[in-house]
Amino acid sequence: MLSAKTIVNSSSQTISISHNDDISLKSLLLTTRAYVTYLLRSWKFITFCGFLTAFIFLAHGFRNPPLYRANLNFMLNEDEGSALGGISSILGQFGLGGSSSESNLDKLIELSRARTILQSALFTRESINGQTDYLANHLIGSMEAEKKWTGNNLLPFGKDDELDLTGFRFTHEDFSSFSLLENKALKKLHRFMMGKELQGGAFLSDYSEFSRILNFSMTSTDADLSIKIVKNLYNKLDDYYFGKSVEKQTKNYNLIKTKYDSIQTALNSVMYGIAQFEDQKQGLVRKQDTYRLKQMKGEELKLAGMLAEVEKQYQLAQIAKQSNDAYIQLIDDPILPLKPVNKGRIYYFLLGGLVGGFLSLTYLIFKKIYQDTIA
Repeated sequence: MLSAKTIVNSSSQTISISHNDDISLKSLLLTTRAYVTYLLRSWKFITFCGFLTAFIFLAHGFRNPPLYRANLNFMLNEDEGSALGGISSILGQFGLGGSSSESNLDKLIELSRARTILQSALFTRESINGQTDYLANHLIGSMEAEKKWTGNNLLPFGKDDELDLTGFRFTHEDFSSFSLLENKALKKLHRFMMGKELQGGAFLSDYSEFSRILNFSMTSTDADLSIKIVKNLYNKLDDYYFGKSVEKQTKNYNLIKTKYDSIQTALNSVMYGIAQFEDQKQGLVRKQDTYRLKQMKGEELKLAGMLAEVEKQYQLAQIAKQSNDAYIQLIDDPILPLKPVNKGRIYYFLLGGLVGGFLSLTYLIFKKIYQDTIA
């Protein structure tokens, strides 16, 4: 049984805890109201900071020009080698190699990033905004607008070399006679387009493993420039890939034609030998002559069979050589107008206002805490 003193003590402790909780809650509410009142009285300062950072962010938005991305989709005709499969097999029968290799999407992607394809695409003269020049020079102008063409090193020893590209423009397209400065400019364009270690820059190339459709995209400060560069890259890749395919078919054609002519000559020689043998013997044939005649006629049959097979492959090779069907097929090419892909100026203004408001609120709260602590 609890004593009366214990009951009194328990009741007093409960009343004390409840009283302390009420005081803590009241203190929290009063402190919160004090801070809110303090912040409301400082609305001019908060508004000033918000507008100040908003205009700073807006100036940054004006400093960065809008960027336009042009997308181009195409597919690879992977059935181009099916009709000519017999060519490789017949070459293998004759010991000439010629095993076919299927077209590879990864190879196309790597080719699109090669400097050879890029420079052939960029050194095409195009008219943009009324000015006709190399696409390379148009792209340099776009990079200058983005402040990405020349370095911003303030100290003279901060530069990597003495080849200054300020105001540089290409004047010719003879790559074999390029100077060190021209080579540096060309490599800088390639690095800007393809990114560090070819991992993606202003130009991106990829394909879908599901649909096997390839995509090219180019981003610059001019919509027309983005479209013309991505189209030129596609056209140069198409020409290069088609040229290599035709070169391979021409080589196969020449190999088969050479073997066809060789078999035809050998067959004619054997047929002429049989006719000459029969004319000389005039029906008087000995047993050893009969054996010789059988050998010659067997050789004739074998050569005739080989010639018939090679002639079939010869006709296929002729068809392949004369075919002008493209192996890369365009699906969608970009057209004007293009929408900017970077954030608009209203976005930067609102973001600046939010950042300025948050920073000013943080400053005022810490200032209030400091003042209350000192007081």
